[in-house]
Amino acid sequence: MTIIGLDRLVRNRRGNVAMMYALVAPILVFGGGAAIDYGRAAQTRTKLNAAADAAALSALTPSMLQQDASVAQTAAASMFTGLANGISSLTPGATQVTVSVTVGATLLTRNVQVSYSTSVNTIFAQVLGVQTLPISGFSNASAVAPPNIDFYVLLDNSPSMALPSTAAGITQMQSLTSKQDGGNGCAFACHQASTNNADSEGNPCSDGTSPTLNAAPPSTTKGNLYCATKHGAQLDNYALARKNSITLRLDELNNGISTLLQTASTTSTSTLFATPPKYQFAIYSMDSLWSIGLTKLMALTSSYTSGWTSASANFGVMEMYSNNNNCANSSCSSSSGPGDVGTNYDDSLKQLSQTSYTTAIPNPGNGTNQPGDTPQKVLFIVTDGVEDEQSGSNRLEQTINDLAGDPSGSPYGNSPGTNWCTAIKSRGIKIAILYTDYLAVTANAWYNSHIKPFQAEIGPALQACASPGLFYDAGLDSTDLGADLVKLFNAASQSGFLTE
Repeated sequence: MTIIGLDRLVRNRRGNVAMMYALVAPILVFGGGAAIDYGRAAQTRTKLNAAADAAALSALTPSMLQQDASVAQTAAASMFTGLANGISSLTPGATQVTVSVTVGATLLTRNVQVSYSTSVNTIFAQVLGVQTLPISGFSNASAVAPPNIDFYVLLDNSPSMALPSTAAGITQMQSLTSKQDGGNGCAFACHQASTNNADSEGNPCSDGTSPTLNAAPPSTTKGNLYCATKHGAQLDNYALARKNSITLRLDELNNGISTLLQTASTTSTSTLFATPPKYQFAIYSMDSLWSIGLTKLMALTSSYTSGWTSASANFGVMEMYSNNNNCANSSCSSSSGPGDVGTNYDDSLKQLSQTSYTTAIPNPGNGTNQPGDTPQKVLFIVTDGVEDEQSGSNRLEQTINDLAGDPSGSPYGNSPGTNWCTAIKSRGIKIAILYTDYLAVTANAWYNSHIKPFQAEIGPALQACASPGLFYDAGLDSTDLGADLVKLFNAASQSGFLTE
């Protein structure tokens, strides 16, 4: 009986699968858990490698290349540590980073290596006594002497760029112009230089007195909207903002250009390299009204800091005869012409692109100091991205299409199929764009109907015009355009590159 029972037990296979699964299940669970742990470690290593790349390049920016190697070393280590601290899966206190900065024998090259080691806390492997998984990596980057560059700066000075730079300034401007814009007050694109018309009704006279006429001169009817001739011209909204010390976006831009030029000057006098980079700047404004063309504020010069000190006094809002009526001549004594062309991208970029114009940007070189070589060329554009010109029943849509390369063209200089951004970049000229966003002025009907519905499209259209990596959105804060311009300058003159 015993022998027969044993033989039956051996031949009976019911329940074997369950037994085998019970034996194999722990292995499967631990294997799957280990895969998850290793997957987390791989993802973390990818993030740390990106941090190492960013840290290495941070030691090679034009401003950092002016510093000693020790300063660059500290900056790179700080950047890596700051980025690594944002990764929650790392073992606390385990991260070590080493930054090596070496300068070539002729001071023409700087090499940076960032290496790190750390560990990731495990989840499943802890059951097997494995508390952490080690991670390590490195990044190498190099920079050569920054190139010689000629910068051509195109500034938007349309009325919308003369908006107050802060929400408080907008509120103050609306309060000062309470008789305008249907009683809402005017703060949106109302800073055009024009007098004795509906754009300035209720504003004080130039002698400080209050207006006494119901209609613009030569009316003699007593009232409180316009100024009599004997009291001088009525202050337009631009002068009113000036009288009340309201900071406009144009003011911030003027100061920002000074900051940009000072940064360029400091970089070009650096003693880090045997041959510092040479920079030149030319500056234009886009006030293409009565003349339909660029205004050259400063010709291309290497004495750009002192040049802008003199030229900046001439940088102001474009003058209008009255609302939507441009000046027919430089004295703005009459109105005629193609209508309100507030920001003419087509004409401005066309003149900078085509060699038939005296303002055209020459073909660029490589920016080296080799005999016969010429500087690289960079076109800086600072704008709110809105071109005020009529195109059928819509204005802003045409502007966006112009910037993106509208094949239908426009009535103000853009030939069908012409994309001036592409035309300029195809010649090897870089385009750097600083986008100054609109602050919302919801009390203004024009903003609500012509800007608000398409505002989200402006930034992408400008970015399509810019060269890769040379678009910067200033956001709704226009109070530090200098810092934004310096970021663009650093990107445009960046000579660092990853090598490994």
